[in-house]
This record gives sequence, structure tokens and C-alpha cells, in this order.
Amino acid sequence: MISAVVLASGFSSRFGSDKLLSDFKGKEVIRWVLDNCLESRLDEIIVVYRRTELLSLLINLPIKFIENKMAHSGMSTSVKLGISSLSDESTGCMILMGDQPLFGKDDINLMIDRFSNNEVLIVASHHGKRRNPVIFPRKYYGDLLASSGDKGGRDIIDNDAEKILIDFDASKLMDIDSVSDLEQLTIDVEEMYDV
Repeated sequence: MISAVVLASGFSSRFGSDKLLSDFKGKEVIRWVLDNCLESRLDEIIVVYRRTELLSLLINLPIKFIENKMAHSGMSTSVKLGISSLSDESTGCMILMGDQPLFGKDDINLMIDRFSNNEVLIVASHHGKRRNPVIFPRKYYGDLLASSGDKGGRDIIDNDAEKILIDFDASKLMDIDSVSDLEQLTIDVEEMYDV
């Protein structure tokens, strides 16, 4: 069983408002991410959120959602909440950012396929530089639960000699930190799909 934890409890401090609720090509940024997850072969999806405004988008979807009341203590608090809520049958967990709307279902499925064939750490990358998302095998769940601050699984990734990096186009991996990032993503998607 391949699970996913979608991290959606950041503060959007550089964006100025909640970037996950911002419109991107007719849908909220977070809705793109959730739809991509739901259309993929993920077996379980957990969203860790902070702002209750997100609940209206989550409430009718076949996903679990967990409020992070400790989001100010760093990303690891969201990772821990997600990992501790996984099904007992979970063999691997994809950690996804809630602000990567162009990482589509086919990209998710490619990572799932690589994981299913190898059951090792699978890391999205661009030209050899590691990025998100990442699939962690079950053997790392305890280490993720012990992580702190904003590191999340960074040390695990850095120290795993067997990890497999999968190269993706930069725009698919782009996350949204500012309004200009959102504008650039809009341009990228228009160029990618000629719309």
C-alpha cells in the first residue's frame, strides 16, 4: 500500500496570503495537488493542514485530513502527524508539498512504479539536485517520527546510499513561494500545454 502525506500547513509568509487557496488556472493550488493524488495510484491520502479555510476543499474528498496545531514548530510536525496517521498496511509514503500543482498523476505514478520495483527511497530531482516529492519506505517511518524542525526527512535522504533519483522537468517540481512564482507557473503551463 502506497500512502501520501500532503503538507498543507505552511504560513505562506512570502506569498502574503494563503497560497494554497490562490487560483491557478481555475482551481485552487491545493485542489490541483489533491486531484493529481486522487487520479493517481496512491492508496491512501492524508492532508496535514493548518488553516480551517482548507476544510471546505477537503471535506467531501476520499482523504484523511489532520489539523496541525504546532505548525509554527516546523515542517517536521506535519510530517510526524502524517506518518503517525498512516494505515498499518502502508509500505511506502510519498511526502508531497501542497504547492506543486504541476506534479501530475503520471509523475506520481512513475515514482510509485519505481518504488514498487525496488522498495527503496525514491526522490524527485532536477539535474541531479534532490527536490520534492519523496517516497520513504516503511523502514524510515520511525526516523521521520523522530525528526525535528524544518528538516523533515532531509538527513535520511542525504544518508541513504541506495536512493533512486528520478529527473523531472523543473516546472513540474516548482513550488509556489511568491506571487511571481504563481505567475511563472501560469506561463509554464500555458507553454507546456499550448493553452
